[in-house]
Amino acid sequence: MALAHSYSSVKDYEGCPRRYHEVRILKKFKSSDTEATLYGTAVHKAFEEYIRDNIPLPETYKQFQPFVEPLAAASGEIRCEAKMAIRADFKPCTFFDPDVWFRGIPDYLALNHNKGIARVVDYKTGKSSRYADTAQLEIMAAMVMLHYPSIHIVKGVLLFVVAKDVIKAEFSRADLPTILSKWAGRADAIEKAVDVGVWNPRSSALCKFCPVSTCEYHRG
Repeated sequence: MALAHSYSSVKDYEGCPRRYHEVRILKKFKSSDTEATLYGTAVHKAFEEYIRDNIPLPETYKQFQPFVEPLAAASGEIRCEAKMAIRADFKPCTFFDPDVWFRGIPDYLALNHNKGIARVVDYKTGKSSRYADTAQLEIMAAMVMLHYPSIHIVKGVLLFVVAKDVIKAEFSRADLPTILSKWAGRADAIEKAVDVGVWNPRSSALCKFCPVSTCEYHRG
């Protein structure tokens, strides 16, 4: 079975193989939107429209102006929600390529081809940055460098607009082999689970939010 991976799907599997299997492969259950996810979606849309179309932020989100203003004013080629994908041989491909292996969609991407530098930003609307995971920036940086040969350095940011925190990470082409090897290993763990058909559940505090009502750890 050919799988198309992403940062979120790998994190889902590592969080709970049973949930991953039931939701992403069997599609027996569907995660429901919450107040928090709906808020995040609305903020993302407002940021995209401000940066891409110069549409003012709604009054509800005016407090986030200092975060998005510098992004809109950045030099270079600016792209919002840019779809990127690679094959298992690490070659770039289209998002829905039949052989796609890994997909990613950075919220914000600024490419300065002359300087060989790109900036990748992912917006976060959580109330805390305590569990920030820069691995998301790592795989995005790798995909940017694979898609754009002129880019040699990627400066990544997790922008926690509600928590008012900025988490930064920087990657260069010298990091590519390590990054790709790491993510190939994480994706391989999922593909091996498919081969052997073992999807053990993993109990955690997130079980109360899980849609898989048939699981023994379900707390809904």
